[in-house]
Amino acid sequence: MPDLLKTSAVLILIIILLRRKVSMAAVMPIGSLALAIIYLTPPADFLKATYTAIFSTTSLEMTLTLVLTMVMENILRNTGMLKRMVASLSATLSDRRVVMAAMPAMIGMLPSPGGAIFSAPMVDEATGKADVTPEEKALINYWYRHVWEYISPLYPGIILTAGLTGLSTRTLFVANLPYALSVIFWGALFCFRGIGHQNTASSGNHRGREFLAFLAMISPIMLALLLVVIFRVRSPLALGGAVMALYAVHRYTPGKIVKNIRESISVKALFLVAGIMVFQEVLRVTGALAGISGYFTDSRMPVYLLLILIPFIAGIMTGLTVGFVGITFPLLLPLMGSPTASPGLIALAFGSGFAGVMLSPVHLCYVLTCEYFRADIALVYRRLIVPSALVLLAALIPLYAY
Repeated sequence: MPDLLKTSAVLILIIILLRRKVSMAAVMPIGSLALAIIYLTPPADFLKATYTAIFSTTSLEMTLTLVLTMVMENILRNTGMLKRMVASLSATLSDRRVVMAAMPAMIGMLPSPGGAIFSAPMVDEATGKADVTPEEKALINYWYRHVWEYISPLYPGIILTAGLTGLSTRTLFVANLPYALSVIFWGALFCFRGIGHQNTASSGNHRGREFLAFLAMISPIMLALLLVVIFRVRSPLALGGAVMALYAVHRYTPGKIVKNIRESISVKALFLVAGIMVFQEVLRVTGALAGISGYFTDSRMPVYLLLILIPFIAGIMTGLTVGFVGITFPLLLPLMGSPTASPGLIALAFGSGFAGVMLSPVHLCYVLTCEYFRADIALVYRRLIVPSALVLLAALIPLYAY
């Protein structure tokens, strides 16, 4: 019980700081220090844990993957490939509704904080003269923006989950795939009610040319994804190869490469990853994990209930995938009862946490989307609840399979 009370106090501190709009990059180091103080950890042990967390192989690989993802996104955005990607897709597809869903989904293939604001104008344009309310536009943009976050090895949440659990990104892809498919299915039923069909495609040979243009624009992203998921190439190598190919195709000079890297890298994001890894290592060093695991084992509380509630609450409070994964997974892993975590249980915890993220009022994409379309936040929120719950039911598939 003392371990639970101590760690709960630290989690409450983290939540309070986040609610007061303190940056997650600052909150996690504060939480790590608070945890070390509560457990009377010697300064030398705390510094050693910090060094181990930041410079471990897993942490370095995770950080490099994040850096290369930001670099690739900057190249695609500045060269106009992202805009051309969406334009060619609009000329290829014949149903306005598919185009409206595909645009945020395409932008969402690369992680970007608040990236829904980039696809919002495209969704707005795709509606044409159709009678679509601001709330419907906001729902479509927000919902389909996050379809890939369940499975893409380019997303920090998946990268962090792989690092903490020891599971490969390929295993996580397979385990979480039912969620992504459910997002597409339930989105079609709940996001497009009352929105009619209208042809948007070109005809004949023009459609074929536009589709080829779309494939060309999306090829760097697909190259990285295929290398990681199918051929099991490590994420940094896959992304590095895609970035080098883009540099060559667009004839980047050394000076332009330096500028690209300088513009791309977010120091705040790097500190966030480092802070989460430090928090996880301090939890291990203090023995908090073993104590909490023992308490919950003795309490006989259903593990499935813990795997649903704890990540879900953390997801709502933080509005960040890396937030709920970094805060709760180190606490939940010892409760799963085996040295290697079951992919089915990990999928349940991840899906529950991400349901919280999607329903979080502090989720940046949600706030920016509603602001852009001038939509009623409460109305959009009410329309999110049922499909989010239905998507979570897909957890039954990996639980049964594993």
